[in-house]
Amino acid sequence: MLRTALLLALLPMPAIADDTAAAVPEARHAGLEFLWQLPAPDSIARQPTLGFVADGKRAHAVCVFALPPDARPKGLILEGADPTGKVVVRREEPDFDGEKRCYTVALGDGEPGRWTWRAYLDGKPEALGEGHIEVARTLEEAPFYRPSSVPYVLGRPNYDPSIPPDEFIGRLVWLIHVDPAGKVTDVEVEVAEGVGERMRERAIAAGYLSLFPPDPGRAAGFTYRRELEFRPD
Repeated sequence: MLRTALLLALLPMPAIADDTAAAVPEARHAGLEFLWQLPAPDSIARQPTLGFVADGKRAHAVCVFALPPDARPKGLILEGADPTGKVVVRREEPDFDGEKRCYTVALGDGEPGRWTWRAYLDGKPEALGEGHIEVARTLEEAPFYRPSSVPYVLGRPNYDPSIPPDEFIGRLVWLIHVDPAGKVTDVEVEVAEGVGERMRERAIAAGYLSLFPPDPGRAAGFTYRRELEFRPD
């Protein structure tokens, strides 16, 4: 008996998994972003939008990401419901892992108006993210296309992965010059502080991606001022 006990004591102990170190946080929220057009993978700016148009002429996209950022859910179901509550769009994405992904959406024959979008993660029955956006049958009928100085697509610079997160501090102000037809004619940077200086090219690209409704009443056109402050997450 004593010999057996001594032999057991000499055997290597099995490794015990450190659950604390290996723990991955559970996804608590799903963020949504609506894009006028699906961007190319190497784009330095994107087109967040106030609305979609259901005429099939554009590759509108809905982007989804999980929070906290280090959560790793397994799978996504994205649904879009028209104002009557009918689910017109339903996409199942089993490969979704929490990183931001953008998906084109076909709006079909849904009713125009305020649509509701919901994101379900990990096969759970309750939505972890919800967003709303205006959907019109044609651009000309869209409420967001009525004459005004408000862009229905306001370009935004993409994050530059070459910049370390703790250096992502600064400010950027740029001016978007628009003619009476709603066309962007020029973009100029007014202020670039800190990381804003390194984001200058991206801001200019974002300015040219912006879309404005025609406003013939502004014969001389107008200037739209855009400002962003950058802080580390």
